[in-house]
Parts: sequence; structure tokens; C-alpha cells
Amino acid sequence: MSINKSKNFITFLDNYSNTSQLSYPDYSTLLYQTTQEYNMMDTNLESEFNCYVNWQKKHNLDISIKKDTAKKNKHKKKSMTINTDIHTLNDLVVLIDTNPYDEDTEYNIDLKQLHDIQNELKDLNNMVGLEELKTSVLNQLFYFIQNLHIGENNSDYKHTVLFGPPGTGKTEIAKIIGKLYSKIGVLTSNKFKKVTRNDLIAGYLGQTAIKTKKVISECLGGVLFIDEAYSLINKDQNDSFSQECIDVLCEALSDHKNDLMVIIAGYEDELENTFFKANRGLESRFIWRFKIDSYNSKELLLIFTKMVQDQGWKLEPGCINDNWFEQHIDTFKHFGRDIEIFLTNIKISHGRRIYGNNNNKKLITSNDIQNGYENFVTNRKKKDQQVPSLYSMYC
Repeated sequence: MSINKSKNFITFLDNYSNTSQLSYPDYSTLLYQTTQEYNMMDTNLESEFNCYVNWQKKHNLDISIKKDTAKKNKHKKKSMTINTDIHTLNDLVVLIDTNPYDEDTEYNIDLKQLHDIQNELKDLNNMVGLEELKTSVLNQLFYFIQNLHIGENNSDYKHTVLFGPPGTGKTEIAKIIGKLYSKIGVLTSNKFKKVTRNDLIAGYLGQTAIKTKKVISECLGGVLFIDEAYSLINKDQNDSFSQECIDVLCEALSDHKNDLMVIIAGYEDELENTFFKANRGLESRFIWRFKIDSYNSKELLLIFTKMVQDQGWKLEPGCINDNWFEQHIDTFKHFGRDIEIFLTNIKISHGRRIYGNNNNKKLITSNDIQNGYENFVTNRKKKDQQVPSLYSMYC
């Protein structure tokens, strides 16, 4: 069979779909046809394009019709070395602000990733105090963003403890840490679930394990936050329901250490004497521990002024200072939470004062502060007497 007799080469090949061997004539025909097809490829077309080749050389373009000699005209990126003399979280924020990311530039650090977490870094940096915690988070970031945690048999616990009294921003800190780790790929999602004892412990034996496992499953890839984790333990009696919850949680801390971050919070002494004593394996699984100290009068003033500014209000010059907070510091036992309620009372007093007169609207005066403080203390006394108040939602 010759190539001239084969009017349909595809049909010719189909006839041999079930043939294990080709005859010599047919093999020759196939080889001939393949050679002809090859000769029509652009590997031999350069001579047909002399005009194009001459134009190409004239314009100094690195393009070739021949596949085997063609060179890719890659755009060469410029290089830039950024000074990484970073000691504080604020230093890192300044570095990001002063170095905009350019995709056509190669850097000595992953600048794009830093820009991805810029908002979270600023949120944490803007929180009053917490210098030790900020430094610890900074150290963790340097470890994770360089992918030092990735490798065979390299699996690190990420579970974290936040020691501190109510009102010190533990929930907000936990949310920021979760967002940071999800954006840099340490966590696979930005899930954040805050739970209490009622979310984990059931009223029947055996049901607590099911309930706890369900919550853990819902948090995989993200953060499970347990505030006042010592409430899981009933220290006054042998509570099998609590123990069931703790044992399931302890097991999950290991089984899901690659795809789950558990953050617990509360007073240090109570966590140490109840939660960690409920199961010996818990303590070794929470490797990150941050202590959030109580705020002093200057820090309370900073928290207060920041809240005022963030809410679009202003303070009359000299209407309040750190000495005022020093004199009333015992009233703000829940720190930031109490400051928020205090400011609400101030705004209500301000609204009463300026009714019918829009001059200096949203400008807080010393009278607003004094009246607001009196209302704040009055409502605090009602709360202590277990009388429902307008502000019970903040407790």
C-alpha cells in the first residue's frame, strides 16, 4: 500500500488499531508520511521568512521562528534589599508603610505577605500596652512567614493561653491572632468561634463528648476560643460531664494540631488550679502563653481617648487626664469594658445637656464627664444589687 493509494490517512491508522505488528511496506508508508508532516513544521520555515528574519535582526528582537532556538523574552525584575532591623511590632508596621509592594521587584523578604496582614498588625499595634504580647506575636510571625514550620515530621502546636482579667481585650487579641495566621497560611480559614461551658457540656453522660466534638469539627481550619476556660471545671464536686469535655478537648489538641488553634483565656491562678489540673496533658499542648497585665491610669486614659476618637467624638482640652483616672481607678475593675460603659454614659449626659442647642455637638466637656461618671457609678451599684440595667449587655 503506497501513500498515493491512501486517500484518508486517519482511516489507514484506524485499520491498524487492533494490529500488534506492522508490515514493512506499511511501516515505510507511515514513516514517509510522518517525515512529510515534520517537514511542514515551522522548524524548516525560516528560509521562507527571510524578510521577517531581516526585520527581526534590524529591530534587535529576540524571537525566532525555530522552536529549538527560540528564547523567551522574559522581563527581568529589579532587586531591592529592605533593612530588616526590626525590634518591635511598631518597627514592622513602619517597614510596611514605607515600602509599598511592587510585583516587578524582587525583595529579600516576602513583602507581599506582610502587606496582606498589614491591617491586623496595625490593629494589634494600636492596642494600648501589651508590649510583651506584641513582641511574642512578632517572634511567631518571623518563624511562620519564613515557612520554618514546614517540613517532614515538623508539626508545631499553636494552642495559646491569654492570662488576664476581664476587659483587657483578650477576645479582640484572639481574633487578631486568628486572622494573622489564616492570612499567612498557618491556618486554612478565618473561622473564629467563641464558646462557653454551655456550648460544650451537655446534661447527660455521653452527650458531652458528642457536643464537644461537634464544636471542634466546626472550628477545624480556624480558631476555637474558650473564654474563662476554668468554668469548664466544677471544682466543688466530681463532675463527670466536665471531665468528659476536657478529655475530648485534650485529645483534639493533638489530633488536630495542624488544622486547629485553641485559645483559652482567664485569670492565671484559676486556669492553673482548675483547667490545667483536670488533665495532665493539657499544659504541654498550650505552648504559647501571654500575660495581659492590668492597666494603669495612663493606659486607661489612652484607651478612653482612643474610644472617643474612634467613635467620631472630641474632648474639650483639659477636661480629663491621667490623674482623674488615678483617683477613680478602683471603679474601672474591668478596664476596657468599663471604659466603654463609662463613655456611653458620658455621651448620654452630653445629649441631655445640648438638647435644643447644636453648638459644640459631640464635644465632650468636664460637665459631661462628671455627670456621666455619676450615672456610671449608679448603674454599677444597681448591677451589684442584681437589678437589671440598660448596660447589662456589656457584662
